[in-house]
Amino acid sequence: MASSTQAGVPVFDSMELDEIKQTLVTACHILDHEGITDGYGHVAARVPGADAFLTIANVSPGCATVERLIMLDFDGKYLGGAEPPPNEWPIHACVLKARPDVLGVCHTHSVWSTLFSVLPVKLRPLHHYGKFLSADGPPVYEAAGLVRTIERGELLARTLGDGPAVLMRAHGDTVVGASIEQAVQRTIRLAKLGELAHLALLHGEPKYLSARELDTFSADERFPARGWEYYVSRLKNRD
Repeated sequence: MASSTQAGVPVFDSMELDEIKQTLVTACHILDHEGITDGYGHVAARVPGADAFLTIANVSPGCATVERLIMLDFDGKYLGGAEPPPNEWPIHACVLKARPDVLGVCHTHSVWSTLFSVLPVKLRPLHHYGKFLSADGPPVYEAAGLVRTIERGELLARTLGDGPAVLMRAHGDTVVGASIEQAVQRTIRLAKLGELAHLALLHGEPKYLSARELDTFSADERFPARGWEYYVSRLKNRD
């Protein structure tokens, strides 16, 4: 494996990255097992204290292993691990650069996010799974095409703003979190919210949650690790 040559960035094989790497691989497997990703999509984790991140190389999330991870800086410079990087590495680089509060980023082609990215109605929270969103729901990045350049990545990051998620028109979503675990669970909940909203709209106008009601649900976060433990447990049946 190649080594980092940037000051303050640990080498790829450094033991201090072992836990992050394993969590990153588990995150990819969870999203695949839960049917959120298919052959495409990727998850990234910020390298602590550095302008760099870890993600899967150009492989499917369900095929992720520690040996198939790559480390890049925010300009896309290779810092170690497997090659080549995912085509849309600028998603992670630009979001992490713009959002110092973010430690984990998920990009998926979720069926439900893609559906609501092209509908005339917004994906607004109507269930407590959407309590991490604003009452207006996530914004939509309107530019067609893959995010393969810094310019597109910066536009996506601006559209995301200081929010937790952005839909990508005819494409999917990008979801962020203060940890990899949070970003993954938000991604799954966003998909479930989309499915519920789709079903509800078949019967008329849903009764969406107000900002005040979302705050009420958010105040009742007693077991933040419970969901992650559940999704990890489901991987035991993964062949």
